[in-house]
Amino acid sequence: MKVIAIAHDPGGANAVAATVAALRVADTQVEAYTKGPASRQFQRLDVACTPIFEEHQTFFERLTGDILLTGTSQYDEFERDGIFWARQQHILSIAVMDYWANYRQRFQSLKNPDAEPIFPDIITAIDEVCAAGMLAEGIPEERIRIVGQPYFAWLIAKQKHRKNILKPIENILFASQPNANEIEILSVLIKVLTEYKPLKKLLIRFHPRQGKCCASLDLLARSGLPFAVDESADTLATLRQQDIILGITSIILIEAALMGVPAGSLAIGIDDTLITNQRGITIPLNSSEKLRKFLYFPPYREIEEQFVKQQCNADFRIAQLCQARI
Repeated sequence: MKVIAIAHDPGGANAVAATVAALRVADTQVEAYTKGPASRQFQRLDVACTPIFEEHQTFFERLTGDILLTGTSQYDEFERDGIFWARQQHILSIAVMDYWANYRQRFQSLKNPDAEPIFPDIITAIDEVCAAGMLAEGIPEERIRIVGQPYFAWLIAKQKHRKNILKPIENILFASQPNANEIEILSVLIKVLTEYKPLKKLLIRFHPRQGKCCASLDLLARSGLPFAVDESADTLATLRQQDIILGITSIILIEAALMGVPAGSLAIGIDDTLITNQRGITIPLNSSEKLRKFLYFPPYREIEEQFVKQQCNADFRIAQLCQARI
């Protein structure tokens, strides 16, 4: 059996890379191909892949395989064209869902948005909430399999266990993001941290589409707080070095929480769209008072047991799903 794995967008690439790693552990032959930002995500998870720089239509003409495993990119046609190729070749296609949003849109053409979506044979769901969302958006029920999110399984396997929960919070990372009331939220954070004496360093990490925000840097410079800009290539290594992670609705918060680092979502003055806030995985902090409490009493507790159980070994379950279909 040979699996062809492809990915473009970062979220889907993480999920596909984790599954590719599980397939290779099971001695399954896998050829992994990446476009755009996916290559960096594979590298981050230490999963070998072949970057594609050519026009991918030409690339598909040379491929042979038994199963196609894909991410679900919204900003590139790579995976959608791959699913169409698999259909023409009469081989099984499996798409891995990486987040609880825009289910149907992930399979609709950018070039022809009014056309019918190109669905793969199987679409994996993170949990029952994800599956219900897919059904509500018109994805056929017979294509949905609830198996968990493989990248979440990969993160859970690398959980950090804090040695001394009585030690004050000293190192904090704030994950900024654009178009999310980020300046006002940073102002609230600075005001609270100015009164928080144990702070040793505040790291700020800007979103790739945000760049270094001059307004944010100016606020920090005038605050007198010890701060630095995090530009490390290995985000996960940085997260593990922090006592807590703060952000708005960034995926970084989910990554941190699943690795055992308390993560607070500063959803101040915006809609709370981070679904993990509803599941007790990340903590919603919509006021200065809640932020202060989080600093002094971070929730060092187990994440919702049912969610963890559902996500553990999701990478191997998808690998088994591939093997069972041949």
